[in-house]
Amino acid sequence: MSLSRSFQKSHKLLTQTAFLGALCLFFATLEYLFPKPVPFFRIGLANLPILLSLNILPFPYLMLLALLKVLGQGLINGTLASYVILFSFSGTFLSLFAMYSVRRIPGLSFIGISIIGAVFSNAAQVTLSILIVFGSNAGYIIPYFFTIGLISGTAMGIFANWFSVRSAWYQAMVHKQVFKIPDTPHLESNNTARNKSKDYIAAILHPQLRFFLGLLLLIPLFFQEVLLLKIIHVVTLGILCKLSGKRIYYVYFLNLLIWITVFQLLSPFGQVLLDLKIITITKGALFSGINKSLLLIGLVFTSLFSVSPGLKFPGRLGGVLAEMFYFYEELYSSKGRIKRKSFISDVDLLLGETLNSPLKAHKEKGIITFSPGLNNRKALLFSSFIILFYYTLLVLGQFVVNGQ
Repeated sequence: MSLSRSFQKSHKLLTQTAFLGALCLFFATLEYLFPKPVPFFRIGLANLPILLSLNILPFPYLMLLALLKVLGQGLINGTLASYVILFSFSGTFLSLFAMYSVRRIPGLSFIGISIIGAVFSNAAQVTLSILIVFGSNAGYIIPYFFTIGLISGTAMGIFANWFSVRSAWYQAMVHKQVFKIPDTPHLESNNTARNKSKDYIAAILHPQLRFFLGLLLLIPLFFQEVLLLKIIHVVTLGILCKLSGKRIYYVYFLNLLIWITVFQLLSPFGQVLLDLKIITITKGALFSGINKSLLLIGLVFTSLFSVSPGLKFPGRLGGVLAEMFYFYEELYSSKGRIKRKSFISDVDLLLGETLNSPLKAHKEKGIITFSPGLNNRKALLFSSFIILFYYTLLVLGQFVVNGQ
């Protein structure tokens, strides 16, 4: 009996950890809204769920959560095999150790804990930037690093304090209770709307093949330098998402396009297109902003296309990763339900419903095992066409760039 209870507790903690990892990935997409002094620098929004988890998860599961965050970001952003993963790994784990060490100091709120975590995370990034990238020249960006870290750490701490007090879902998690989801017409109508979208790709591609196909599509997305071809790439990825039954919030992506471009215009370079006195619009900054926003939108589209019910990886860690990606897709596809006037109650409903009502094919061991019958020939033809299309766009782009 004790073994059964221990297994159930372990399974519950693993599911909670996978869910919190999905929250990390969701917040990580917001990182691209802000300009970075260097490519690997992160503001740390993805650490917010880790901060809130200090009162929820035991330390071994916090370590697993940090690992899921690093691996998930690396897989979605295509940086798993690059030096960027070192910065993410070191910053995330050093921040976690620091926050966990001070979490029980009397009188220290989430604000203080968050600031300490941000300082240690930035310290790790600065150290690695000195050792790997910039050498002693990194000293010029240290003040900027720590200023941004203090600001973002303070902001995240304030939000964590506010959310932890007002969220019934969070209080239930902290006190190891089941969050009861109200049976409301609002909730039912949203579920009904979501279930109407049909996944046509599922009839062709196995979830594993679909995921690795998505990873292959990251290469031409990252290296495409011709703006028109990148637009074609992103638009067709959006079409694939629609065929996959995913909801696309066009206003959300339009906001991303506008704000990322505006941020880039603050650092003008290249030919001056328009001088408004307050801001100078240059060709280089404008194209850079549009390219970065398209990259972010393309990354989101690629992850939405790649993640589908039935996705699993080998081993126990693979099962938790599969759960995390499943939860991430559910959170993203439901974010339109959150309204400003009822923010806390809407967030509680979304988090509670997503965590407590996982896929029906979800098995006792926490591994999604849904595996539809598929036509291998159709899968091969479809995959080959998709790969050929996007890599042809990449080659065309290289010809255009080299021809200039």
